[in-house]
Amino acid sequence: MSFISLFKRNKRITLRQELWLAILVVIIIGFVSSVLISTYSAKHYFTSQLYLKNVDNANSLALMLSQLHKDPVELELLISATFDTGHYQRIELQNPQGETIIKRVFSGEFDTSAPDWFHHFYHLQVMPGIAQVSDGWQQFGTLYLESHSQYTEQALWESAVRLFFSFFIVAIIACIASAYFLRRILRPLDDVVEQANALGDKRFIKSKVPNTYEFARLVSSMNLLSTRFSRIIKEDKRRLEEFRFKSQHDELTGLANREYFSATLEAQLQQSKEHAHGALFLFRIVNLDQISEQVNRVEMVDFLRRFTQTLVLFLESNEDRFSESHIARLSHTDFAVLVTDTDDIEGLSAQALQQHQALVADYSQINLAITHACSYIEREDSRFTLLKRVDNLLKVAITQPQMQAQVNNNKQRNELFSDADSWREAIEHALDTNALDVLLYPVKSFSGKLLQNQLSLSLLLNGELYRSGYYYQWAKRLQLLARLDWGLIKYLVSVFEQRDDLNQISVELSRETLLDDSAVAAILTYLVAFPKLAEHICFDVRESIVVSEFALFKDFCIQAKSMGAKVALKRVGPAFNKIKKIHELGLEIIKIDSVYGHNISYSQDNQTFLRGICSVAHSIGIMVIAEGVKNPEDQKTLQSLGFDGFVSQPVDDEKQEQVTE
Repeated sequence: MSFISLFKRNKRITLRQELWLAILVVIIIGFVSSVLISTYSAKHYFTSQLYLKNVDNANSLALMLSQLHKDPVELELLISATFDTGHYQRIELQNPQGETIIKRVFSGEFDTSAPDWFHHFYHLQVMPGIAQVSDGWQQFGTLYLESHSQYTEQALWESAVRLFFSFFIVAIIACIASAYFLRRILRPLDDVVEQANALGDKRFIKSKVPNTYEFARLVSSMNLLSTRFSRIIKEDKRRLEEFRFKSQHDELTGLANREYFSATLEAQLQQSKEHAHGALFLFRIVNLDQISEQVNRVEMVDFLRRFTQTLVLFLESNEDRFSESHIARLSHTDFAVLVTDTDDIEGLSAQALQQHQALVADYSQINLAITHACSYIEREDSRFTLLKRVDNLLKVAITQPQMQAQVNNNKQRNELFSDADSWREAIEHALDTNALDVLLYPVKSFSGKLLQNQLSLSLLLNGELYRSGYYYQWAKRLQLLARLDWGLIKYLVSVFEQRDDLNQISVELSRETLLDDSAVAAILTYLVAFPKLAEHICFDVRESIVVSEFALFKDFCIQAKSMGAKVALKRVGPAFNKIKKIHELGLEIIKIDSVYGHNISYSQDNQTFLRGICSVAHSIGIMVIAEGVKNPEDQKTLQSLGFDGFVSQPVDDEKQEQVTE
C-alpha cells in the first residue's frame, strides 16, 4: 500500500487530507533543504578555515626553518616534531628546483563514524599552505603544509547529525502546530459538511456563521436557504391550521363539528372490531330554543361557552380514566364526548352530572336542564347503531324529569383475565418466552408497489394469538408498552434474516419508550450491532408525542438516522401545525390519521386541507401515506390530492385465521 493510498477514500481525497499533504510536503522540503543547506554551509566554512590554518602553520614553520642552520638533521627533526604534534596530512620541503628535501605524509588509518557516502559527497578539497624558507638572503626552498581533513569531516558529520535531529524535532513541532491550527481553521468546514448532509437528509437546519470569509459566504447562503424553507413551511402550516380549524370546528364553541366527529367515531369503531374499550357520551341542553327567547344572545353565547368549558374541565380532570378523548357539538343542543380505553362510565357520568348541576344552578332564573346518556362501544357497533342506542337512552332521560342521566352499563365481560395482576403475568410471560408474532399491514403506493410493511405485535395469551388491540389497554395501564416495543425489536433481530417479508418494515414506538432512556439506548445499541436491520427499519411515532416531547423526539431522530434507520410520523392531522421546525427532523414519511381519509371523496374541506399537507411535505422530501382508507373511491381521491400511498389491510389469510377476532 502506497503512502498516498492511505489518504484515499473511495478514490476521493478530502480537503483536510489535501491540506495535510501540502503541509507535509512543505515541512519535508523545508526539513531536507535546511539540513542540506546547513551542511553545505558548514562544509564551506570548514574548508575556508582549514585553508587559513594551513597557510598560518606553513608560514610559522617556514619562519622557524629560516632561522635554523640548514643542517639536514635539524631540519628533519623540526619538521618531524611539527608533523607528530599536529594533525597534518603532509608536510614537504622542496628546493628551488622542485626536488624533495624532506617529506612527511600521514599513512595510517583514521577511525571515523561517518559513512562512506558522506565522505563521497562531503569530502573536503583544501589547498595546502605554501611558504618560502630562506637561508640568509637566498631562497632555501618551498614548504608545503596540508592539515588532515578527516578530522574536519568527522566534525562535519557530527554537526550534520545534530542538525538533522534538531530540524526533525522542529518539523514534529511544526506538524503539531499545523494540526492545531488546521483543526481551528477547518472547524467551520465540519459544520458546513454537517449542514450539507442535513440538507441532503431533508433536515433544513442553520449553522453558526464562521469568521473565515469563504466559509462565511457558504454558510450564509445555506442558512438563507434553510430560513426560506422554514418561512415557507411555517406560513403554509399556519394557513392549513386556520383552514382545518374553520372547517372542522364549531365557530361558536370551538369544539369539533358533526362531520369531523363522525369521521373520528368511525375510525374508533374500526379499531373496536378487535376489542372494544371505548364509550360514547351524548349531552343535550333541554328547551334551549325556548330559553333563547327569554335571554339575549350575549347571555346565551356566554352560557354555551361556559357549558363547553365544563365539558373540557370534565375531561381534563379525568385523564387517568381513559387514554384519548374527543368532544364535539353535533347540533344546536347536542354535544358528544368519545373516550377510549375506559371501564368506568358510571363514575364519569356521576361526575359530569355534578358539574352540570352546578352550572345550571347559576341560571336558576330560567327553566334550564342538561341531561346526558352514555354507553360502552360494542364490537359489532356501527356508527348508526351506536348513536341510535345512545340517543334512545337520552330520550328516556328527558322523558323522566327526575332522571338527568341514563347509563347503559353494557360493558363486555369476555376478557381473558379479571384483574391487573393476571394481565401483567400473562403479558410478561409471553414476552419472556418469545410467544409472539407480527401482523403485517402492507403500505403500498397507488400503483401497487410495496413501500414497507407496518408491523403490529400479537401475543400468545392462554394458547391463542391476540392482536395488539386486545391487550393494549391493559399494557398501557400496567406501563408495559416500553417492554412490548423492546420485545418486538428483539423478535425482529431474531427473525429478520429468516423472513423475506421483513425487508422494509415500520415499527411504532410508544411515549413510554421514548421517555425511557434505557429503552432508547437498548434499541440504538441493537441498531449498531445489526446494521442490516437498521437500514430496513422505520420508527413510527405518533404526532401527539412529537408535539409534547419535541426536543426528545428530535434527538432520537438524529441518533436513529445516523445509524441508517428512518423515522416517520403517525396519526398526523390535528396537531400538524404545532410541530415546530419539522424541516429539521429529516422525516421519511408522515401517515395521515384515518379520520381525514374517511369519506374524503365527499369532503371538499378535508381535500383542501390534505392537499396542503401534501404540498408542505413534498417540498421537504417527505412521503405522505393515508391510514385506514378502504374505499377505492377515497383512495383515488387521495391519489389526486398528492398522496404517495396508503396502509392496506393484512393480506395473509392463514395468519389472520390464527388471530382471535
